[in-house]
Amino acid sequence: MAENYYQGSGFNVSWRALQIFSAYRVIISLSFLFINQIASDIQILGNENPELYYTGSLFFVAFALASFILSLSITRFYFLQLEVQVFVDIVLLTILMHASGGASSGLGVLIAVSTSAATILTASPAALGFSVLASFAILGDEIYTNLTHPGAKSNMTQVGILSVTYMATSLLSFYLAKRLKDSLNVAEESKRGLESMEKLNEQIIQFMSTGVMVVDQSNAIRLINRSAWIHLGMPESTKSRRLDDVSSPLARQLTLWRRNQNYRSKPFRNTITGPNLLPNFSAIDNTPQSIIIFLEDTSTLNQQAQSLKLASLGRLTASIAHEIRNPLGALSHAAQLMKESEGLDEDNKGLIEIIEKNTKRVNGIIENIMNLSQRQKVQVKEIDLKKYLPNMLHDYLGGKEIPPIVQTQFQDSPTVILFDTSQLSQILTNLIDNAARHSQLNSGLPKVQIMVGKEPHSQTTFLDVIDYGEGITPELSEKIFEPFFTTSRSGTGLGLYLAKELCEANRARLDYIPVPRGGSCFRISFSEANLTQR
Repeated sequence: MAENYYQGSGFNVSWRALQIFSAYRVIISLSFLFINQIASDIQILGNENPELYYTGSLFFVAFALASFILSLSITRFYFLQLEVQVFVDIVLLTILMHASGGASSGLGVLIAVSTSAATILTASPAALGFSVLASFAILGDEIYTNLTHPGAKSNMTQVGILSVTYMATSLLSFYLAKRLKDSLNVAEESKRGLESMEKLNEQIIQFMSTGVMVVDQSNAIRLINRSAWIHLGMPESTKSRRLDDVSSPLARQLTLWRRNQNYRSKPFRNTITGPNLLPNFSAIDNTPQSIIIFLEDTSTLNQQAQSLKLASLGRLTASIAHEIRNPLGALSHAAQLMKESEGLDEDNKGLIEIIEKNTKRVNGIIENIMNLSQRQKVQVKEIDLKKYLPNMLHDYLGGKEIPPIVQTQFQDSPTVILFDTSQLSQILTNLIDNAARHSQLNSGLPKVQIMVGKEPHSQTTFLDVIDYGEGITPELSEKIFEPFFTTSRSGTGLGLYLAKELCEANRARLDYIPVPRGGSCFRISFSEANLTQR
């Protein structure tokens, strides 16, 4: 349909063209009505039949105004409105031409405007019929004039010229309209292709694991994909907000990069429990107007580095574990035999206890290293934390000579997760042991609190293990997850490191959160991969 073929962005071009044509008809009809009123002493038009000319002009003005209002108010029956307007133009212009002396008056040329407009606005070969109708109309008028006024001068030559003009202009208009239609079809096809590619690119960007952001010169965010939104802690209303409001550390690094594009970016965390992000900046089209920012989660790189480290560690422990354990076992056995011998004084008993204690510690270090290097594949199962935690704590507390005081609290939220049951037990055992020990040292009671809930903004399910100890200084908090780092004389420095590794193997995250009242909170944040769809 022609009205669909002229479709433009935001409005229908064909209707706009029809409205312009209707406005033109209003202007022309008003000109016919007032032209003789302005120059009443000189009869320019309507000299043959002034009454017929005046009546025809009034009808023309009334119909033109009605058609213009109709085209503005009712965007239906496009072809009917156009065809009626052109048909009435041919009839009324022929009447005005007859009242003004026939073809010699020059009004017949205006009929060519209407017939050409019909061809252009419909882009249909059927519109050529209006030029034929116009030719018959002026020919009939000339024949009628010759019959009613035998002595009048014949204008048959002008009629023939006008008829040829109508056909020529209509054919040319049809050719131009067809070319325009083809051009618009190509443009629409290209537009659809570009829109499709734009949507495809947008989908690719949205589902990239790398965070992508685009900011303008004033640091207003123009684009942000899902990964970047998640990496930055799921801030609200990121669109059209300034980068400073969403991530001040990232905004500071962007400012430094704008001053010196050789600036080497540094990893940062946008939230306490968020991932370590490494930003990379690039100017779009080598101009500072728009900057594209790539946010890489360094935990992936760290995991790769840790995997290489563990592979090397596994080969090392496999080669030396047997050599260490044999003499270690001999030392431990000898110490036990000496301890059972009679006549052993207290000083020697103390030395034997030191030997036993340190052999156990060395053996524990070897076992932890072998657990890291020979970590089994994750066996994910559905775990309902409300049912799992009481059972786990019952088994845990039953194996302790002095069981700690463990309080559990559940928020009103779904608690079913996907996790390896044995590895979750290993993680919680380590965290509860640490929490009970630090609470005992600080308050005299081995008190631990476990809280399960959902963060209000990011809607991330979490499990907190909270102690009542002295807390950890900011300097030490950056090192507590490093292997072999410990603040305890009896610790191996592998417990938290192993817990974090096991969390990441299950696609969860373990973070340290300082507690305002004192103490420490270790939070396990479960990702979307850990949540079941129910």
